[in-house]
Amino acid sequence: MKGFISVSELNEYISGLLAADEFLSDFWMKGEISGFSFYRQSGHMYFTLKDQESAVSCVMFKSRNKGLKFEPEDGLEVLVRVYVSVYPKQGKYQVYVQEMQPYGKGGLFLQLEQLKNKLEAKGYFAPENKKKIPEMVNCIGIVTSQDGAALKDILRVIKQRHSSCQVILVHSSVQGDAAPAELAEGLKLINTHGQAEVIIIGRGGGSFEDLMAFNTEIVVKAIFESKIPVISAVGHEIDFSLADMAADLRAATPTQAASMAVPDISRLRMEVVKYQQRINRVMERRIGHYSETLDRLMLKRIWKEPHILVNEKERKVAEQQERMNRCVVGFIQGSQHRCSLAMEALDKLSPLKVLKRGYAVVYKDGKILRQIKQVEIGEYLKIKFNDGNLGVQIMDKEMFLNEKN
Repeated sequence: MKGFISVSELNEYISGLLAADEFLSDFWMKGEISGFSFYRQSGHMYFTLKDQESAVSCVMFKSRNKGLKFEPEDGLEVLVRVYVSVYPKQGKYQVYVQEMQPYGKGGLFLQLEQLKNKLEAKGYFAPENKKKIPEMVNCIGIVTSQDGAALKDILRVIKQRHSSCQVILVHSSVQGDAAPAELAEGLKLINTHGQAEVIIIGRGGGSFEDLMAFNTEIVVKAIFESKIPVISAVGHEIDFSLADMAADLRAATPTQAASMAVPDISRLRMEVVKYQQRINRVMERRIGHYSETLDRLMLKRIWKEPHILVNEKERKVAEQQERMNRCVVGFIQGSQHRCSLAMEALDKLSPLKVLKRGYAVVYKDGKILRQIKQVEIGEYLKIKFNDGNLGVQIMDKEMFLNEKN
C-alpha cells in the first residue's frame, strides 16, 4: 500500500498550489451577486458570485469592504479583484474579494443613487424642513473656493445689487478628497459666527466627477443642520447634486444664487419712491376731501348765528325743568293726602276716642281685664276713665249665662 496523507495535508497542499499560481493570486472577475449577507458584528460580507452557468463562494472581510462607496445587493453585477484559496476546515475553495465596483451601472451613479435614497429616508430633502430665505439681507456667507470664477460672479452681483452688504467668505476646496470635509466645516463656521442671514455654497461647472464633493453625506448633512438658510449653486443649470436637494433654495448658477440671496437696492429705492408718490397723492386727495367737508360745515347757520342754537337749547332746558317741578309738586301733594287719610283712620281707632264716648278700661296688676272670671271678690282693681282713674275693691260679681266659658 502506498503512503497516505491526511485531509488537512491535502487542503494545505491544494492551498499552496493555488497560492503559487500567479494568475489565481490576483485577478479581476465579473459576476452577479446572489445570497448576499452582511454580518454587522464582524463586519464581513459573504455572497455568491454567479453567471448563467456557474457560481462561486466569495467573502470580503471588513478590512476590505469598509471603503466601499456603495452597498452590494442581490442581482447587482460587479467587477471584483480577487484571489483564490481553500477554506481548510471545509475543504472548499472560495474567492477572497479585495476590491469591488459596479459593472452594469457606473460606480459613481450607483453610489449617488443609493446615497440619495438613504438621505431621503432621513428627511434631508423633505420640503417641510426647508427654511425661508430672508427678503432683506445685509450680511451673506459664502462657502466656495477663493480662487474660483464662481466667487467672482457672486461678488460682482452682490456689489451691483447691494453694495453695502457684508460678505463672510470661508475658503474651501470644491473638488478632491478633502473637499467634502472642508465644505461641511465652512458651513459650520459661518453658523458659529452667527452674523450671516443666508449662506451660498457652490462652485462653477465641471464634470460629474468634479461635482462629487457636493454629492456626499457630510455636505448634505451640514446643509440640513444649518440654522441659517442655505442656497446651493453647484455647476451650471443642467447640473444637479444632492446638495441642491438638501438646500433651502437651489440656484442654477452662482450668479443666480447671488441674485436670489441679496435684494436689488436700487430697485427697492425706486419702489420706495413710487410708494411715497402714491402716499402723497392719497394724502392730497384726503386733505382736499376734508377741506371741502369743513367748508360745507362752516356754511351752516350755527357758525353764523350761534345764539339761536343756544337760545333753543335754553328753552328746552326750561321746559324740562318746569315739567320736573310739576311732577315733584304733584308727588308731594299726593303723598300728603294719603298721609292725612291714614292719620284720620288711625285717630278713629284711638282708645282715647272710645273713652270719650263713656267707656272705661279696667286694669288688674297693670293688665287690661276682658272677662269677669279674671276677678275675685275682694281684689283691688284700677278703672281708667276719659278724665282720670279710680281704685275700687270688688264686693260682688255676677256672671251672665252666655259668659260661662
